Amino acid sequence: MDNTIIQQGSFTADGSAKYLVLRSDVDWITVLNLTEAVATTQDHGFRYYWQRGMTAGLGIVEYHPAADHTMAIDQVAAGAGFTLVDSSDTDPNARVILNGAFATNAAQPVCTSATTTGLETGSIVRLSGTTTAESISGFDFQIDTVVAGVSFRMAYAMANAPGAAATAGYYRHIPYDPIFYPRYRYIINITQAAAAVIHTSVDHGYTVGQKVRVNVPAAFGMVEMDKLEATVTAVTAGTITTDIDSTAFTAFAFALPAAVPFTMPTVNPIGIDTGTAIAGAVDLLSDSTLNTSYIGIKLAAGVLSPAGSNNDVIKWVACKSFSNLAED
Repeated sequence: MDNTIIQQGSFTADGSAKYLVLRSDVDWITVLNLTEAVATTQDHGFRYYWQRGMTAGLGIVEYHPAADHTMAIDQVAAGAGFTLVDSSDTDPNARVILNGAFATNAAQPVCTSATTTGLETGSIVRLSGTTTAESISGFDFQIDTVVAGVSFRMAYAMANAPGAAATAGYYRHIPYDPIFYPRYRYIINITQAAAAVIHTSVDHGYTVGQKVRVNVPAAFGMVEMDKLEATVTAVTAGTITTDIDSTAFTAFAFALPAAVPFTMPTVNPIGIDTGTAIAGAVDLLSDSTLNTSYIGIKLAAGVLSPAGSNNDVIKWVACKSFSNLAED
């Protein structure tokens, strides 16, 4: 059996999951947490292993069972290990029923469901059939707080609560974003400010210098913003600061159930700022057909997980396995 390294690398952990984009499909991977390997922190892992065929989210961990350099080995907790990623698969997962309180009437609704399999912080869900809270149906929301088999919460706050709690409904887990960049995003809030800040329902992925067009239907209040074009001047994961002065605009309000049906508010990329493009010697629309799909593996974060915790220095090796031995 000959094992061939296809890729290797390192990173400094920041407390969040790490996605490794690989140049070829992986058969096995080993991860070494250099920080924890030389430390003597009890119940902290330092070496991790995963092999194709293992259940998604699992793996093997070597750790310090006491505050010294003794070692033990165990399986990582469910969801705390390795998960294969193929982001070219964009089909939504099967519809799952909500139950209990369904979705609370809050700016960050909490949805209850007995089935949360595959959901984690950063996952994207699409709601449907949210009876009495119809205005949140059809939106893609990123989630942050997942209580296994109980509930999940929308990560980014809407301008206001949707007006009513849902008394029935469903969600679908949307496994990956569309594979072409840049993507349109749903808007859940816009500030009234000299430099209007647009809040999106999921991480947007836009960059400073890009040009966008904003679409705000009347049901969402800030009609003065509708069809305006803007340059992105600053970003966070879920916000876009623009060069539009919205100080005197009507306040943005997330639509209430009585407004259904309506067109959803969106921010749409339309290219890159001309000055930025000229300075960078790039095509104005060069990013409009960039395929961002990839095959790789996700490392979960935590003291007993391969992506480690804040400031851990981590090395990894991903390999393929080839056999030239004839079978009997």
